[in-house]
Amino acid sequence: MNADFSPELQAYGGWIAAAAIQQQDLFNEMVGPDSLQADLDERTLTGERGTLGGVSLLGSFSELDHTWLWGWANPGFGPDAPAVAPTLAIREFGDRHGIPEFTAESPDLSGFPQPAQAAITLAITAGSVLGGRGVWSTAINEGRGHVYLHVADEQLPRAGFDPIATPRLLLTAVSVFPGDHRRVVRGYFQHFGVPYEEAPDAIRGTAPNGSVIATSYDEHGRLGNVQVEPKV
Repeated sequence: MNADFSPELQAYGGWIAAAAIQQQDLFNEMVGPDSLQADLDERTLTGERGTLGGVSLLGSFSELDHTWLWGWANPGFGPDAPAVAPTLAIREFGDRHGIPEFTAESPDLSGFPQPAQAAITLAITAGSVLGGRGVWSTAINEGRGHVYLHVADEQLPRAGFDPIATPRLLLTAVSVFPGDHRRVVRGYFQHFGVPYEEAPDAIRGTAPNGSVIATSYDEHGRLGNVQVEPKV
């Protein structure tokens, strides 16, 4: 029983965390709070705002024993099911990069302080392997669990670099994956092709609009402050 993710998942998760959080925020805004209906045979998600395609079953989380079960390991679906087959790319990614949570059939999340939050983190991180348009979840089995779906519909926009949102995103990301704060910042800048410079106690990135995102670190490498400096 682990109280944290493996170093391999922490490294990958930290790298993509800020961008994945931003994309998920945009997905939640686009989909809205309406009730949605999933059809895993047709791979669709339908609500009052219309129908989204490209739905894949990532997995499910049990509120009873706090374990995650990948869709490909679920006997009710299996790896050949239409909504599951695309997610095998996650398992293959896990094989290549040595990420045990992506390859174990049912990772145990019971050691986490908040197992349900760990499941959300695992789902969004895994969804990023598939392109990361957004993850949707709903309660199942009378609230005894949740199912997590990745939505790859190209109708959904991709988040762009937002200097104003950057401080919030980076500070949130390092709270989720605190192992290497600098890696979180580098990953976010590289995701958007933002050029940056490093110093012993700082990383400074230059946004497309010319503003500078300045991050500072303490003697332990922890992110201390994020400032957006307007173009001079």
